[in-house]
Amino acid sequence: MSDYFITSYINRYTVSLYKNSYGVSSNIIDGLFSSTFANSQANLDSLAVTVLGQGIDFFQKENYKQAVISFKQAAGLSPQSANAASAYDYMGQAYKKLDEKDNAIKTYREAIRLYPTNDELFVALADIYMEEGRQDEAAEIYEKAVNLNSNNAESQYSLGQCYLTARELDKARERFNEVIRISPANSSGYYGLGQVSRAAGDLPEAIDKLTQAIRKDRNFELAYLELGYAYADQGDLDKANSQLSVLESKDSAHATELEDYIIQSTQPKITAALSLDGFNISLGPKTAVSALSSKLEDPGKSKLFSMNIAFSKDMDEASIINPYNWKISRATIRDNGGVYNYGLPTSIKEAVILPSPAYITYNADTNTATVRFWISQNETADATIDPNHIVFKFSGIDAYGKAMDASADEYSGFSSIA
Repeated sequence: MSDYFITSYINRYTVSLYKNSYGVSSNIIDGLFSSTFANSQANLDSLAVTVLGQGIDFFQKENYKQAVISFKQAAGLSPQSANAASAYDYMGQAYKKLDEKDNAIKTYREAIRLYPTNDELFVALADIYMEEGRQDEAAEIYEKAVNLNSNNAESQYSLGQCYLTARELDKARERFNEVIRISPANSSGYYGLGQVSRAAGDLPEAIDKLTQAIRKDRNFELAYLELGYAYADQGDLDKANSQLSVLESKDSAHATELEDYIIQSTQPKITAALSLDGFNISLGPKTAVSALSSKLEDPGKSKLFSMNIAFSKDMDEASIINPYNWKISRATIRDNGGVYNYGLPTSIKEAVILPSPAYITYNADTNTATVRFWISQNETADATIDPNHIVFKFSGIDAYGKAMDASADEYSGFSSIA
């Protein structure tokens, strides 16, 4: 077949390709290589462009297996062209879509061997290493990309994120400052510096940098997320919730992440308490113990009572069931009649509740602890108690390791939550 007819065929085929999205078959390409057509690199380059376009079409239609075939063909047809480097890049991305990370890595390694000055290929390979948790390898490749092109803001940013993940904060800060030098109008450098400051525990600085990032890009959802994290870390939950509102208004998928983090950052509180087996907290001073249960009418008898105490969030079960995290005591608050027995001296007839519960169970579905404690009748069957001024205090942690909110870590009948 002469070059003229082959070229005419390619032209006709190209029109058909973009009208019908059909592919150039391997048989056709093999035939072209065996013909005199192969003597014209310009024609091969032209065909490579066509096949690359075909592969991109397949990629966009999510037919990644067929896309890989086309990208391989395009790279083979014109191995010295810039299009070949693009074909390798697309091929690596297609393998990632197919979840064939090993093949993606091999593809980029081969591409780097063939095109050792293309810094974008280095970044793409390092990105995969980061996704795989291979941080040391990622850092090495990102560093090579930066050495090839120190004015590529994307490479500098990616290397900064790699250092940040490895907790090399000084190195990360240096990279993000480079991003700002290269592209001062870009928000990503300020975002990265905000991340570094938050990781270092400098929350005011983190808030300042993240606010700058948002000023430069009002649609930077990750910056709102990170700023919400910083406010929550600082204990300013109102401002954290303001960032949550922004994300919700943007219908952002990150809203759920921030909402969960705010919940985790919020200190737990006791929200309610109730006894279902006779410990009537409305009864005040000098209540006869026998009034709590008929089982306590006889001298020397004891009964196990319980108090169901609800919490505002998921609690750490091991902490809840540890009796030494609880304290049962007589109220000593002098305001609003808060002293046990209204401050009157207690007699030897006054019943005593041990400071630590007998045992505790926890219902994770309702975030409720059931605190069980003994009350005993004396030998003369005339013991008294002040249920209204018995205080139940919890000093443990929630499921995220947060200590109790001191304003709501105890319960008593006379004051409810305190």
